[in-house]
Amino acid sequence: MSVNKLFLALSILFFFIGFEGSAQNQRKTLENQKNEILKKIQQTERILTQTSTQKNSSIGRLRALNEQIQTRSSLIGAIQGEVSLLDKEISENLSIIQAMENDLSQLKKEYGEMIYTTQKTSKGFNEMTFLFASSTFNQLFMRMKYIKQYSEARKKQAEQIQIVQSSIGLQIAEIEAQRKSKQSLLSDELTENNKLEELRGDQRDLINKLTQDEQRIKKELEEQRKAEKQLSERIDAIIEEERKAALLGSVDMSKLTEEFSKEKGKLPWPVDEGFISSKFGEHRHPTIKTITINNLGIDIQTSENAKVKAVFPGKVSQVLSIPGLGNSVLIQHGQYFTVYSKLKTVVVKKGDQVQIGQTLGQVLTDKDNISQVKFRVHDVKGTVNPELWLQKRSK
Repeated sequence: MSVNKLFLALSILFFFIGFEGSAQNQRKTLENQKNEILKKIQQTERILTQTSTQKNSSIGRLRALNEQIQTRSSLIGAIQGEVSLLDKEISENLSIIQAMENDLSQLKKEYGEMIYTTQKTSKGFNEMTFLFASSTFNQLFMRMKYIKQYSEARKKQAEQIQIVQSSIGLQIAEIEAQRKSKQSLLSDELTENNKLEELRGDQRDLINKLTQDEQRIKKELEEQRKAEKQLSERIDAIIEEERKAALLGSVDMSKLTEEFSKEKGKLPWPVDEGFISSKFGEHRHPTIKTITINNLGIDIQTSENAKVKAVFPGKVSQVLSIPGLGNSVLIQHGQYFTVYSKLKTVVVKKGDQVQIGQTLGQVLTDKDNISQVKFRVHDVKGTVNPELWLQKRSK
């Protein structure tokens, strides 16, 4: 086999090894992404199942349905990403096999020619006669070297043919495994698409029911607004008192303020599982488009009896009870404050020093079987978007 042919075979092999390593890394990333999505689906399914035990249609159930639809759509996207990667791997492997088969064909041709030449020239040929017919010692040495090199060349050629044949066999087996994986993924995608269509059907039915129940929803919204206004006024008054007391007492809160400010985007969630069911700021009501909701925090829908935890060390400034919003815990972190509302029970009291992750109480479950905590963050100017302060969770 020529040096160029050997170089080509090795190049193909090294390319395959490099491509396989890159593909494995991509597969690992996609698998991790899919596992995170599957974990989130299980969480939202538990929340959705909880809301289905209530006969009345509710906005909370609609939001849980919306979250489940979004999460399953993400799962389908992840599956499609895996299928696309497998298609690319199969295509690359087929190209490698084609190149190897071409190389194998050339190797066999060269080997055949070598055998034919040997047979043709060996008729009536005796190696010993050939050697002893040498006229000089130098010629004898060169003839011995020639016979040895030719024999080794034939042996190497045969070994190289076996190596390439074995590599092709491995590549074919790899492609078969990839095709099976692809078929399995396509089956999963079909299953998820069917589930998604069922969820969208439930979503349409629920929206129709909620649209027909507009008066009840408007009444509940008005009650909620009054309760949240009362809570906001109480919180603002407490924060003002805390800051005045700090000034009068010459308390230096700069260190804790600075430490909290550095944690933007890094704070743990106040509940272990759940999703943001209502974002910060103004947005349209999900079923009554003429109504605008102004949320001063975020609502996190979670499972029944979920523990609500402090997101950062601080002092409990106050524990409040507002009809319609259950209990609220206000924690001071220097110039910053975090507020945890819609708790059914509280296990801390005013003046307590709490640590990150410490349980404050349990989430309240309302009459529609919706378990939801409202979380706020206040800086020196007022309420800010809490979502920007929390760690990112997979979509």
